[in-house]
Amino acid sequence: MRPGGHLATAVVLSGAGYGVTGSAELAAGFFAGAFMIDVDHYLDYLTVEGQWRRPGPAQFLRYYFAHRYHRLVLPLHSIELMGVLVTLAVAWPRLALVGYLTGALLHLLLDVLVNGEQLLLRPVLFYSIAYRARLGFSRDHLVARLALPSHVGEHPAREFFTWRPTERRLDSIPAALESLQAGSSAAGASKSTSKTAAHKPKAVRQGRAVQVFPILGAGADGPHHPDRGR
Repeated sequence: MRPGGHLATAVVLSGAGYGVTGSAELAAGFFAGAFMIDVDHYLDYLTVEGQWRRPGPAQFLRYYFAHRYHRLVLPLHSIELMGVLVTLAVAWPRLALVGYLTGALLHLLLDVLVNGEQLLLRPVLFYSIAYRARLGFSRDHLVARLALPSHVGEHPAREFFTWRPTERRLDSIPAALESLQAGSSAAGASKSTSKTAAHKPKAVRQGRAVQVFPILGAGADGPHHPDRGR
């Protein structure tokens, strides 16, 4: 789920919690678990991705919305951590902890339901840090092949307040169709430049040429493998 969706659910949950119980501690826990848990994306950006020289919010959001990341450590997005917090909450039932745990579980559930459909190869297992570690935290082994809209990342503040990813996954394309497309591309390379341009339209996004497969109905939003090292 995009940040806007998590922010909305955090506001509703914490507001309802405060209205029912009158506890600011519980409400703060709800908000932290439902929304602030995403701070680990920013920590990954600065450390794992090595982007500490570009710490600005807009640069961070653009980087993630365009799927330029290479690793997904995300220590707070972990069912193992949730298990530890459940044990701790039973032994030490502070309202802030109970609120955080409730909000975090809601956050992960929404991520599984929304991101699982749109982005992830294994929606439930993705939220096990042990599973991600076994795959080297690699984006290529955790996230599906995606087609990105041409405008993605251009307006990070506006995209922040959306709730659902606009990407489309391409892992459902039949292997035979992919082979056919690959063969067509190889054959087209031997033709004239004009014929190649006619049969292989391209859409330029952020200074890159993104190949389009008209047979998929993708328009300008063709299959996209995010660039590395940007």
